[in-house]
Order: sequence, then C-alpha cells, then structure tokens
Amino acid sequence: MTHSFLRQRGTSLVEVLVAAVIIGVSLLGIASLQMRAMQASTNAEYRARATDIAASLADGMRANLLANTDTGSDYISTTPLNSCPAAPPYNCVMAADAANASGVVQCSPAQMAAYDLYDARCAPDRGAKEALPGGKLTVSCNDWVASDADPCTPGSEMLITVSWSTRQEVLDTGNKEDSITLAVVTGKDSVEP
Repeated sequence: MTHSFLRQRGTSLVEVLVAAVIIGVSLLGIASLQMRAMQASTNAEYRARATDIAASLADGMRANLLANTDTGSDYISTTPLNSCPAAPPYNCVMAADAANASGVVQCSPAQMAAYDLYDARCAPDRGAKEALPGGKLTVSCNDWVASDADPCTPGSEMLITVSWSTRQEVLDTGNKEDSITLAVVTGKDSVEP
C-alpha cells in the first residue's frame, strides 16, 4: 500500500487574512498609544507653563508686600478675564535683555499689583491667555480673620489658580478644563494645597 502525502506548498488565503487582521489591530493599538503619549506630553507642557505663570506671580506678590490696602489685597482678582484689557500705561519692571532702565516707572504698590496681574494674564508669549489654550488666571484669598471688615487680612493665604482647556481622552469631542492652584502667604515660601 502506498500512501500519498500531500505537502503544503504555500499559505492559504485564510491564513493571510488572519495575519493581516492581527497586524492591523496591532498597528491600531500602536497608533492609539502614540496619540495618548502625544496628548500626555502636551498636557504636561501646559501644566509646566501654568506652574511657571503662577510661580512668577507669586514671586511678584512676595516682592510687593505693601500691595495690601484697607479694603483687601490689590492682587485679588476672582473673575477670569474673557479678553485682555489694554496694557497698563506704566512699565514697572525692566526687561531682562534691556541695556538700561529707560522707560521704567517707579510704581506704587497698587500699580505694581495691576502690572503683575496684567503680565501674568496677558503678556505676549508668557501670560495665561497667550501661553495656554483657553488660559485663565484668578487670585482669591483665604481670609484667616473672617470676622473683620477686610476681605483679605494681611498674612492670609492667597490662592493663585491658573486653568486651561485640555482634552482628557483621545476621542473627546469637547474640551475639559484642567488647573493648578498655588497657595502663597506673602513673606513665606509657597505651598501647594
């Protein structure tokens, strides 16, 4: 008796289709991971920018200890701006690359606070409105003596909140808001809540 064995000489169309499906699913998974990595990288960049903006404003607040009037802190600004107003008519600081201090005005504490707030919100390339998508900045006060008439007793904790629009998921159609909050007590180091 002779048995004839059939030898397989190549692959069938079904095996090719199965291999193509497996490769296609793998490539989709890799593309999804790449998109998530890019999104996470962008969100991390925005968080770093927001932290820089809040830290810069906190430094200005610590340097301007007299910006606290009888009615409360000159830095309190709880309503985020929908658009940037005109720049203050005075320049309170010298630019880092300036050769001299020409054009710099000696500002009052209230003027310095207004300048610092404008700079943190609207300065070209570094303010929250310009550096972050949908960027907003607010400053509020946790008044440690709530029973007095001051809305923000000197020495109270000031909260700087910088928020921006971000997508949480790869296929999100709408934007969500992310934010950082930096707590500052003027005259002390900052503490994140």
